[in-house]
Amino acid sequence: MIVNIVWLSLAKAAEYLDVSKDTVLRRAVEWTDEPVPGKVRTKYLVLGADTRQDRRYYVPDLERWLSVNGQPHHGHIRGQLAPA
Repeated sequence: MIVNIVWLSLAKAAEYLDVSKDTVLRRAVEWTDEPVPGKVRTKYLVLGADTRQDRRYYVPDLERWLSVNGQPHHGHIRGQLAPA
């Protein structure tokens, strides 16, 4: 099954934007219902049973960042999930 990815790790967010992790961290804000201009909203998500919460970065905000900065769009990130 192929799904669109909505949340990325810090490393993948930096790679997607072609910037350093520090740059992403400087733009990170806790989740709000409305986008924050110039910022990337984050949430702490539990990724599986008995796992810790990991901070993830919201892909639509990353895409908005790309479009504002005139960088080429990297396309949609897709992930493949193993059958449960």
